[in-house]
Amino acid sequence: MGRALAIIGVIAVLGGGAAIGYAVTRKATTGMSPAQTAAMTRAVDQLESDIQTARTAVQVRANTLSSVPTVQLATATDPDSVEGDIVHGDIPLRPKDGEILELGRIYKVDVAASQDRPAVKAGTVETMTLQPPGAMHKAHDGKIGSYAELVGDQIVITEVVKVDPGPGQTANTSTGFLGVTRPLPLAPAIKSLVDAGISGKFVVDGKETPIGAMPEGAVTREQLLRSQSGAKIVAAEPPPRAVLPLPVLIAGIGGAVIGLLLLVIGMMGKRDDGDAAAAARSRAFNAQPTRSPTMAQGAGIGSAETQLSHPSVAAGTPSSLDPLSGPQIVPQNLGPGAMIGRWEVVRRLGSGGMADVYLAQARGDGGFEKLVAIKVMHSHLARTQRAVDHFLDEARLAARIQHPNVVAIQDLGKIGNDYVIVMEYVEGVDLERLLMSARQGERPVPLEIGLGILCRICDGLDAAHNATAPDGSPLGIVHRDVKSANVLVSRQGSVKVVDFGIAKAATQVHHTVAGETKGTPSMMAPEQRVGEQVDVRADVYSVAAVGYELVTGHGVNLDLAALAHLGVDNWPHLPLPSSLRASLPHELDEILLQAMAFERDRRPANCATFEASVQAVMKANNLIASDKDIARWIDSELRHLSPAFGGLPSSMIKSPAV
Repeated sequence: MGRALAIIGVIAVLGGGAAIGYAVTRKATTGMSPAQTAAMTRAVDQLESDIQTARTAVQVRANTLSSVPTVQLATATDPDSVEGDIVHGDIPLRPKDGEILELGRIYKVDVAASQDRPAVKAGTVETMTLQPPGAMHKAHDGKIGSYAELVGDQIVITEVVKVDPGPGQTANTSTGFLGVTRPLPLAPAIKSLVDAGISGKFVVDGKETPIGAMPEGAVTREQLLRSQSGAKIVAAEPPPRAVLPLPVLIAGIGGAVIGLLLLVIGMMGKRDDGDAAAAARSRAFNAQPTRSPTMAQGAGIGSAETQLSHPSVAAGTPSSLDPLSGPQIVPQNLGPGAMIGRWEVVRRLGSGGMADVYLAQARGDGGFEKLVAIKVMHSHLARTQRAVDHFLDEARLAARIQHPNVVAIQDLGKIGNDYVIVMEYVEGVDLERLLMSARQGERPVPLEIGLGILCRICDGLDAAHNATAPDGSPLGIVHRDVKSANVLVSRQGSVKVVDFGIAKAATQVHHTVAGETKGTPSMMAPEQRVGEQVDVRADVYSVAAVGYELVTGHGVNLDLAALAHLGVDNWPHLPLPSSLRASLPHELDEILLQAMAFERDRRPANCATFEASVQAVMKANNLIASDKDIARWIDSELRHLSPAFGGLPSSMIKSPAV
C-alpha cells in the first residue's frame, strides 16, 4: 500500500510541476480574445438586422402615405393649406415616435410671380410641410432613393419616394416627393462592445462616432456592414498581453502539494508494511496447522469473495428517464442506425436555417418502440449565444403549451456540444401541401372540413396565448408565423400547430429588437410587417388568412410592402370569399375579412372569439367535422398528392418545422 501511494505521489508531483511550468511560461498573445471577437460579431449581426428592418419599415411607411389621395392633392396646393389640413386630420401626416415626415415639390419650370407669392425658378425645392415642426430636413432635396447617415450616436434611415399628382391635377410645373426618416440608436451596440472591452468607432460614409476611447496609435481591424455601403466598425486591437491560465496554475500547485503529501505518507506506510509483514510471517511459522495440499487448495478457493456486476437491461444505454446524454453528434454520420442520445435515427426528415430534423425511435423492454422527431441545431450556430437562446426559447415556450392541437415538446438538452429538441412525431402532412395539391387538382376542401380544421387551429393558438409559467403568471406567447405550412394534419385527422421558433413571449431569453420583423410577409399583420409591437390579434389576422385559403381554395398574399400602393382603404385587398365559391355562407365574408382588418382594434380580441363566430356559422348550416371526417379527407387527398408537393405516403412525412 505504501509503495502504491508513493508512486501516485511521484506522478502527482511531476504532473503538478508540468502544469505550473506550462502556466508560467505561456507567451504573450495579441489580438482580440475569443469573447471579444464573438461580441463584435454579435454587434455587427444585430446592426445588420436592425438596419435592414428599419429600412423596410420606412419604405412601407413612405409607399403607404404617398398613395393616400389627400397627400397627393397636397403637392398641388400651398404650404399654409397643407398645415391646416394636417391639423384638422384631413392629411394623415402625423409622425410616430422619433419619425420625421417631409412633403415637398420640385419645380420643373420657371413660375412667374403672382399676387400671393414671388417668382420661382426651375429646380427650386419647396417644402410643403415638415413634421414635427422644427425637425431636421432629411429628404435630400427630393432625390428619390434610400439613405443612411450617421448623426451623433444614431444611424438615420430615410426613404424618399415620388408623390404622383392627384386626380385632375397636372404634373407640368412640379414633381411631388415624400421623405420618411427614422433614427436607429447605436447606443445598445456601443454598450455591448464597450462591455466586452472593445474600443474604436462606427464609420458611415466618412462620418464617425466613438466606441469607448481609442488608444493613440492603436493597430485596428475593420468589420464592414453588408447592409449599408460605406458603413463599418473600426476596432482597436488590444496590446500584447501575457496569458496566465489561473485554473491550470492552481491545479498544478494543488496537484504538486497533494503529490508531496502522498509521497511522504507512502514512504512511511512502506516502512510500516514491512514491519507488519515480518510479524505476520513469524506468527504463521509458529502456528501453522498441518493440512493436505488438497485441503489447502480448497480453502484458498472457498475464501475468495465472488463479485457480481449489477444486472442491466441494456448495459451502457441511458434509461428513458435519464437526461439527454451521449457522444458528440456528427451530422454527416447521422444515417439510419446512428444514435442521438438514447434515440436511434430512422432517417432524416428535413433541414432548415436553424436545424436538421430526424425521425428517430426509442426502444425498451418487451419490444416497446416510440417514434419521435428530433431537431438538432446546426453546430456552427451553437457557437452564437443569440442563436442558442432563440433555439432554446422555442422549446421552452412550446413545452408550456399542453394541448392536443399543438405539437408536444418531449425533451430538451445538450449532447456533447449540440443542442437538441425532442418532439412529438406527427405521421401526416402539412396543410400547405394539401391545399396546393387540392388547388392544382381543382378539388375544393369540403366546407365542413375546412372550417373544422380552422377551429382546431384556433384552439391550439388560444392554448398558446393563455399558457402560463410554473408560478401561474401568463407567458404572453404570440406565435407570429401562423400559416398553412406550420399546421400539421395527421392521418388520424388530428390538427396540430407547430414551429414556435419566432414566437414572442414576455419571459423569453431571446428578445426581439424593436423594429425587427420576423415571420412570413404574405400572411403577416400590418403592424408586425412594419416592426411594431404585436399581441394575439396578429395571430388572429394570420389564422383568418389561413381560413380564407381553406374555404376559397385561393392563395393569400397580404404583404404590406407589396400592396402599399393600394393604400389601406378596402383592406384586405381580397375578393369576398362568397364571390370565389358560391356555396359559402355570406356570414363568412364579414367574419374572415373583419379578422384581417388593417387596424388591430377592429379584429376579434382573440382566437377564441374568432372561433366562436366560425362555430356559429357551422351550427347554423349544420356543418360538422369530426377527426374521422378530416382523416377520410386527408386519405383521399394523399391519393392525389403529386410528387411535386411531397409525394405519396412513403415520403409524405412532415416533421415539425425547422
